[in-house]
Order: sequence, then C-alpha cells, then structure tokens
Amino acid sequence: MRLQPGGIDIFYIDESHDDQLFVVTAIAVPFLRNVDGIWTITWGSHLDAAKEWRRGIYRTHKIPAAKELHGVKLASGRGQYFHGKWRFDRPKAGAVYRDILSRIDFIPDGSVLSAATIAGRNLYGSARLEAALHALFQRMRKQCAARSVNALVFFDEGHPEYRSYYRRAQTFLPTGSMRGGWGPGAASKNLPLDMFTKDANIKQSCACFFTQAADLVAYSAFLKIKSEQGQLTDWQNANNLENLYDHLPIAKINIRATNAQPRDGIVRII
Repeated sequence: MRLQPGGIDIFYIDESHDDQLFVVTAIAVPFLRNVDGIWTITWGSHLDAAKEWRRGIYRTHKIPAAKELHGVKLASGRGQYFHGKWRFDRPKAGAVYRDILSRIDFIPDGSVLSAATIAGRNLYGSARLEAALHALFQRMRKQCAARSVNALVFFDEGHPEYRSYYRRAQTFLPTGSMRGGWGPGAASKNLPLDMFTKDANIKQSCACFFTQAADLVAYSAFLKIKSEQGQLTDWQNANNLENLYDHLPIAKINIRATNAQPRDGIVRII
C-alpha cells in the first residue's frame, strides 16, 4: 500500500440506539499531512483544540474536563455534570447540550458523518446496527477518496462485533450507484476500505475527547430521527430535543454524504 498524497485521517466512531433505531457517527481527525513539503503529524494540534473545547465548557457550564460526556445522560439531566456533583434540570441540560455541540470546532470542515437505520431494513444483507455501519463505511470510503487520504479507525469499547464488521468491510463492501448501476447487469460494486491501514482499534471514551464528541453527535442525530418518526417521549418533546443536532456547526458536517433532503450529513436507511 502506498501512502496517499493527502496523508492519514483517524475516524472516531460511536453509536446510539434502542430496539428500533440505530445511529452511528464518525468524526474524522487529520493525523498526518504534508506541510510545506514535510510530512507532519497534525493530530496533536487538533487534540489541543479539543482540550480547549473542554476548558471552554468548564468555564461556561462548570462541567469538569475529567467528566466523561455522554449524550443520553446529558440530555436527560442525569450524570451529575454541574461541578461534577449535581444535575442540571432538563431545560438547562438541553441548553447546555446545544451549546456544547455549537462549540465543536476542533475538526476540519466536512468531517462529521452519520448513518441511521431502523429494525427491519436491510442493506446488502446487513440489518440493524450492522446496516448502519455498512452505510457509514461506504461514506467514510468516499470521504477518504475525496481527500486522497489513508485512514485508521477507533471504535468506542463495548461492541466487540465492530471489529468483525470492519474487517469484512476492508475486503468486501458492496456499494450501489446513484446513477443506477456499475455496468451491464451490475447493481452494486465491491468498494472496500482498502485505504484503511490496519485493524480496528478500541478506545475507552472516558479517555478520548474525540470519541465523546462522536457520542454527543450520535445521540443528537438519534433524537432527530426519532422526532421525524414521531417517537420522542413527552419530556423529550417538551424540551425540544429534536433540534439538538441542528446546533452542530453545519460547516463541520459532510453534507455530501447523501443527495437526499435534508442535506444534514445523516444517511437514512429508513
């Protein structure tokens, strides 16, 4: 494998789901870039920016940087986030969540991808969480090709099956064509993750700001899709949690992930 001219990206992936809806989100962080003719590890500068993101959250909302951010806990007012000891009430929790998402500026533009599917839908033989991952992998590959980069993957711990899905996608990832086919009689083409350089890595989210950001985006996208299906709970509707995702800066989202409306970076297999 030859190093691509654009360098190397790292994708941090997390998910949010219930028994019926499955959402996965990937955030791409540049790891290696050619800067003025010199190959330079750029990941550290993005980590410094992520640390400043957490310092800003502490200054504004008194959530300690050592406190792991979980979307489901934050949105519901659980988790003892205020000073690491007390809960926000639900209206305040929603406002804090929106502000935290609006501050995600430590990744390049077009770096957030999400995919959603529901139970009963099938994508090239995959269903449920696996189908969402299949759709996400397709878009990750397309993004890598557009940026001319190689890539690595870090999954949040807790889903050992991710590794087997990822390994398969490195050799077999059937992909359809929006133009209707890949040639005579071919509705799909195998476009594997052949620019990804090693096996999947597992990361503890408590020690990774990038994975925590992916979690926050995934849960906000989950709530947006639940709202579209009319399935939010009363308290979620009362606190307008359907609009959390829309506070993520649009520039950070890869809106080219789908041609369908809305162009919000969420691939819907629904």
